[in-house]
Amino acid sequence: MYVVNAKPEKEYCTTEKEFYESIPNPLTRKEYRNGLQRFSEWFGKNADEILQMRREDLKTEETFQRKRFEREIEKFHAHLKQSGSSTNSARTLCLGIRQFFRYYEIPILLRRGSEVGKTVLTDKTYPLTIEDLRKMFAVADLKQRVMLSMAKDLALRIGDFVQIGRDHLPDLNQEPPIPFDIMTEKEEVLAKGHLSAETVDLLKTYLPTIKDKPNPYLFPSNGKGFLDEDTIGWNLKELARKAGIAVPKGKRLTFHAFRKLFISTGKNLNVDPDVVKALCGKKVDADILTYMTTVKWREAFSKIAEALKIQALPTRNHVRLEELEEQNKKMSCQIALLLQVVEMQQKRLEELNPKEKGKSAEIRNIIFRARKWKTQSSESS
Repeated sequence: MYVVNAKPEKEYCTTEKEFYESIPNPLTRKEYRNGLQRFSEWFGKNADEILQMRREDLKTEETFQRKRFEREIEKFHAHLKQSGSSTNSARTLCLGIRQFFRYYEIPILLRRGSEVGKTVLTDKTYPLTIEDLRKMFAVADLKQRVMLSMAKDLALRIGDFVQIGRDHLPDLNQEPPIPFDIMTEKEEVLAKGHLSAETVDLLKTYLPTIKDKPNPYLFPSNGKGFLDEDTIGWNLKELARKAGIAVPKGKRLTFHAFRKLFISTGKNLNVDPDVVKALCGKKVDADILTYMTTVKWREAFSKIAEALKIQALPTRNHVRLEELEEQNKKMSCQIALLLQVVEMQQKRLEELNPKEKGKSAEIRNIIFRARKWKTQSSESS
């Protein structure tokens, strides 16, 4: 695909490029790159020059000189706050330069109580509800429906979600919910994920539409990679707009809303908190995790999945074909017994009172229709 007037890709110095390439998570990479570039612009030096200055500082025996960049990062943080950045945003932007130094084995040790490391608890994410999700689902196309359904099932961070490949999926011919373990990148935690029946149905419809594409990702971009976080976010906002969902001022509808919805639902249903964490890939204390050997993961997930069911009507996977066949057999047997009783009563009625033959004809008609339905029912099963 050709792009008209496309901007050339930014060239980075060698040390900066190596640092970015060491970060597997695309969202984290984007945050660190933004922070490092903002610091470089503020400080007036590029990454190579900053790294060299830091190394020279550490060669001296003078403590004040050795701690120069600790002070510069404090000043940068104060500059960000004065420029209107929130406490959390300022901390995130400072992580770029701090992680850059850490990568090259010359980490920054902040003073105790430093403002740079402080965070505040915020709640800017729009509290997505299952009703919102159903409205968005109703106006979504097939690909978007798969995204919505998988997002509410897995409740992963977006960086892990977008990198799911077609080959990563479990066997979809199993009985749902289907276990789907995923190793998360941020904390290297194994998410004990599952796919619900409605997600499995959607995947079976969606996968044939992308089977001939060389791109291996479940949600491929137009190139060789996966859809980026910004595109996923745009899809969510566009679906919310079409569905008529009004996001209040000061709130944002982000992919993280699915994670909050899953965890909140689990808490409301009194599912064990550590089980909820494990299902969506949040870290569980090691001293607890070692004892979670016989947890009934499917039962716990099913409890949450039932509350987060998008489609009101059950899909074909919700009721087993064997159960329907068994019900059909029982009904056929009951009808056969009923027919025998009715035929006996009809004969007795004709013997006792020949004048009742008109009513007897009606009964015979009923018997005929019942037999016809029984034959058709047997053939269909």
